[in-house]
Amino acid sequence: MSTAIDDEDIQAFLVESYDNLDRIERDILVLEETPADRDVLTRLYRSLHTIKGNCGFLPFPKLESIAHAGESLLGKLRDESVEITPEITSALLQVADEVRQLLRGIEATGKETGTDYSTLIRTLESVHNNSSTQSSNSLVHHKLDSSESSEATASTIRVNVALLDRVMTLVEELVLARNQVVSFSDVLDNSSFAKVCQRLNIITNDLQEEIMRTRLQPMGTIFQKFPRVVRDLAIVHHKQVQIHIEGAETELDRSLIEHIKDPLTHLIRNCVDHGIESTDVRAAQGKPAKGRLSIRAFHEQGKVNLEISDDGNGINPEQLKQRAQQLGMLSSPQAEALSDREAFDLMFLPGFSTAEHVTHLSGRGVGMDVVRSNLELVNGTIDVRSQVNVGTTFRIKIPLTLAIVSALLISSGNQRFAIAYTNIQELVRLEGQQTSQIETLYNVPVYRLRETLLPLVYLNLVLQLTDEVATSEVVYIVVIQVDEYQFGVVVDAIDDVQEIVVKPLGKQLKELAVYTGATILGDGQIALILDAVGLAHQSSVIAQFQKRLSANTPEIATDELDQQSILLVEGPQRSRMGIPMLAAVRLETFLPSNIEQVGNQSLVKYRDRILPLIDLHQVFGSSMPEREELSVVVVALSASCSVGLIVDRVLDIVEDSLSFKGGATRPGISFCASIQDQVTEILDIDAIVEMVNPHLLRQVG
Repeated sequence: MSTAIDDEDIQAFLVESYDNLDRIERDILVLEETPADRDVLTRLYRSLHTIKGNCGFLPFPKLESIAHAGESLLGKLRDESVEITPEITSALLQVADEVRQLLRGIEATGKETGTDYSTLIRTLESVHNNSSTQSSNSLVHHKLDSSESSEATASTIRVNVALLDRVMTLVEELVLARNQVVSFSDVLDNSSFAKVCQRLNIITNDLQEEIMRTRLQPMGTIFQKFPRVVRDLAIVHHKQVQIHIEGAETELDRSLIEHIKDPLTHLIRNCVDHGIESTDVRAAQGKPAKGRLSIRAFHEQGKVNLEISDDGNGINPEQLKQRAQQLGMLSSPQAEALSDREAFDLMFLPGFSTAEHVTHLSGRGVGMDVVRSNLELVNGTIDVRSQVNVGTTFRIKIPLTLAIVSALLISSGNQRFAIAYTNIQELVRLEGQQTSQIETLYNVPVYRLRETLLPLVYLNLVLQLTDEVATSEVVYIVVIQVDEYQFGVVVDAIDDVQEIVVKPLGKQLKELAVYTGATILGDGQIALILDAVGLAHQSSVIAQFQKRLSANTPEIATDELDQQSILLVEGPQRSRMGIPMLAAVRLETFLPSNIEQVGNQSLVKYRDRILPLIDLHQVFGSSMPEREELSVVVVALSASCSVGLIVDRVLDIVEDSLSFKGGATRPGISFCASIQDQVTEILDIDAIVEMVNPHLLRQVG
């Protein structure tokens, strides 16, 4: 009579088996590098034997037979009947892969899958079928290993992750309650109550700190998978790569580890695929035959820093500029105006790829843009440093946690907001005559902070809380650091620094790039948490100001900028854009059901022709919104060829001199101008068409 399996028993079996399996994969790769290390071989044998032994208590015969076959092969290595070879290493890794696959099936269904593993078992047996038979004392080894593996430390226990998350949620609520109670103590004049609040504050802080530590996991939990990834890629590309990992003990919130696992894997694949050269190329350059890939993690300024470096061929910024022009992302003048740092940023544009041929690993133009967007979801940043024939380094910065953070509370437009304190460099207060030190340069307000021009963003204007900047005797500036750039956020008031609980935004607000979450303040009010990176992108302050200062910015002739009729439209992320009326011949509205898709091109029947459509969200890398109707600006490329630009909204038609305020802020933009006292991006129609469908321009030519 069969006995039902308890779910808790299966869960305990899976947790222990996964731990052993992770250790097995690491030890197999170490054994390949140091075959004479008997301790590694013994540990590897013991881990696989534990998995097999645990199967004896549960009805998992397939898993037991695979583990037994792998254990037999390891037994041959232990008694030196066979020597470690790449074939044996691959066979052992295949055992680990199949064991992991079986464990996942058991985790999902509670039972083994129907896959037949007899071929794998025969393969393992054939690897050592010519060796001598196992010695008679092998059973003794099994007993010894079994007794050694039963040793456990009483200082640790296993806790369900869901339980930890629940405890963390309760601590978050406790922090909110603490903030409310402390706010009452500021109002009530009661010394006894103030002492109780102080004690509550200390206990809550200590409890929060300890609970946060339970959520922290060492980076080694994801680092341990990378040696296998690097080994497999090196074999595929016929390269030799040595991986060096430093800082695996660096801890990070478990939820963040899950978010950065895929971006890190993609960067490592890029380093092996594109960065490190083949053995013969490295030899011709005088480099060691084996390439070096380094992964380093460390804490700095309240954040976790990750560096992925290779000693490969590096990245040539000029080649990136040329490739961007070939893909229609940049014009020649725009490419020449880019610095090396800005050229490296081209890699993160959607659709950008330097690969001439598509492989199963690269060349599709997807990946690097996803890397950056995934990191920005957790308030992370990525930076690239590279030197030709020396190597490339990707530097990533991410916060320790997203659950409870230290934040600065500010007020603007009678509303309160929060900014993560890790993004803030300093606070500046100007009053009286000091406010006159705010100047305007290239249509951007700036403040001279210790001989450095600091571009300013008026939070009221960016968030559209007001239409104009109110004059005030006191000006508060929050200096924010994004990557290596600084900018100032002008706010109405600076309140306090507080530990806040970050609550995720609802799906209706997730598309707003300037917010990263919300929190409940001590008085019960809700404050939105500002995203420093999103705020910089929304205002375009960094890109706009830095490019204005470039001496290579091309001048625009004055006679070309006399009074013109400009069609003002609203583009992605509510950006304000302009189209010269000389090019815009008509405004149309179409139903989405009338749009047909042919290949990658959207088409609509328009009068006596087929009109190609280009959505500005597609051009500027933004997600496509759901629309009941499409507002289309019909633009003439020539007398016989037109294209329709899909915009979010038509704002106005104005007459303006378009006095020069600055060059292009991004591909697809001709230049920026001040129209109705607002920065407006003037669209470069030819560049936009070239980016989306260059065939249309060839028809015009």
